[in-house]
Amino acid sequence: MRLLLPLAACGLAAGTAHADAPPDRAVATYALVVGSNAGGPGQTDLKFAEDDARRVAGLLTELGGYTADTVDVIVHPTPDQLRDRLVKLSTRVNADLAAGRQSRVFFYYSGHARATALDLGNQQMPLAELRTRLFSVPAALTVVVLDACQSGAFSRVKGAAPAADFSFNSRNQLDATGIAVLASSSGSELSQESETLRSSYFTHHLLVGMRGAGDTNKDGQVSIDEAYRYAYHQTLLATAETAVGGQHVSLEVDLKGHGEVPMSFPRAATSSIELPAALEGKTLVEDRRAKAVVAETYKAKGASVRIAVAPGDYQVLVRSGTRLARCQVIAGPGGATVDLARCTSEAIVGTTTKGPGVPAFVPQQTIELLLFAGPERTDGYTDTLMNFGYAEQGLFPMNRGLGALYLRQLSKQLWVGGAGSYEVSPEWKRVDSDTSLATDWSTTRALAIGRAVQMAGESGFLSTFGVYAQVGAGIAVARSHFKDADDHWTNETDVGLALTGGAGLKLESPWLEGWGGTIGYELAFSPSLKNDIGDRHASGGHRLQFSFGVTF
Repeated sequence: MRLLLPLAACGLAAGTAHADAPPDRAVATYALVVGSNAGGPGQTDLKFAEDDARRVAGLLTELGGYTADTVDVIVHPTPDQLRDRLVKLSTRVNADLAAGRQSRVFFYYSGHARATALDLGNQQMPLAELRTRLFSVPAALTVVVLDACQSGAFSRVKGAAPAADFSFNSRNQLDATGIAVLASSSGSELSQESETLRSSYFTHHLLVGMRGAGDTNKDGQVSIDEAYRYAYHQTLLATAETAVGGQHVSLEVDLKGHGEVPMSFPRAATSSIELPAALEGKTLVEDRRAKAVVAETYKAKGASVRIAVAPGDYQVLVRSGTRLARCQVIAGPGGATVDLARCTSEAIVGTTTKGPGVPAFVPQQTIELLLFAGPERTDGYTDTLMNFGYAEQGLFPMNRGLGALYLRQLSKQLWVGGAGSYEVSPEWKRVDSDTSLATDWSTTRALAIGRAVQMAGESGFLSTFGVYAQVGAGIAVARSHFKDADDHWTNETDVGLALTGGAGLKLESPWLEGWGGTIGYELAFSPSLKNDIGDRHASGGHRLQFSFGVTF
């Protein structure tokens, strides 16, 4: 699971400071920013946790009033390395305290975690230990921001029964100081990453809010409360459209005597892009040189929004209804405003997007186990066997076989891939007064497969049913076995073309996500088996086919 832990300390000036003023230099500010992509046992590596940590650190020095020497960034740490950084942080804060100076601390962790520990690769750091170490630092103000799976349950670190939530326990421990805990999800939710944003949804929207989109009172600074409200709404909007579902940001604060604490000072930025009051829709700001998303937000009509950026060349995409507006913006030292009259407009065709230009379609893959059976084909080869006195054995002689199939989705209905199968025929026997001769054969096929699927409904019970049609082409290797009058077996191998085609029902489990299968008819034609008089047998024929597998 993805866990992003609360920002342990803000290190920013109290809300009484002037909007353009930097943080109070009489108060020491420190930040410890941690990111780890590494997954533990049974977990997939994350893609953007370490980059998120670097982005957080960059914004703190750019707009948060921190200096580079007070922001400690560590990525892919071991538990011992993280302990060492926490000790160094505590040492610096204690030194300030001894000198009569207050300190403020900011802690950020982005990575995997379980119910009781951070997963730092194959090693773990208990959450109880992290909390104890973090809140033993005697900072005057601590702000914790958590972007993580079930981050609202960070305090569940002792025994089997859940304790009161992390922020409650933390405030009890720090009764004489200020604390704010900002968590990316509730105690039962998963935090999610976005391929389009190349970031977690929560961290991205938190940083966009701190760049000025969250500055609702237009005072040039973004408070903890403003950052929370912006991140809450934008994260919920973005994740409501994902398969996992909505993600609810949470906030707990106890800031007695601290006023309204700023998280950032976007008015101090060297440049900015202003989204005008008339602009409305899902808005994406892209750095054209870096080809990176700087901000994605839903812009409501009626109030302008200012986003702090570095000077450069940007593209602003605005989706409203079925139209997409493209606006080119050059942000200089004084900033720039999006000129709606200069934007080009185009229709959105073919896909549903979560953001401008972002397709909702995500290709899937399926792996299936195949089972099939049916009567053997009759042709010149089998007619020759019967003319020589051979007959199929068994009450219901059938070909039977098994195989495996892999498909990858190209569009909503079309899948392509490959399959392999192994099929055996019934035994044919000739019984004479003196001898008993027998023969049988097997066919191994390797096929390229194309399948079209149409599900019956988009929701409800009908969504578990559909129809499919598929074709396959490849090679077949036939191996025949002949037993002579002395009970000696002779084997021969022939190679030929393999063709298949079929159709049937596509079934999906309503209880186990991703599991399902098919039941249908298939015709196989593999003219590969030969005899000594020139007959070629097209093994296969009509058969009933079942499959069972998983889509992911």
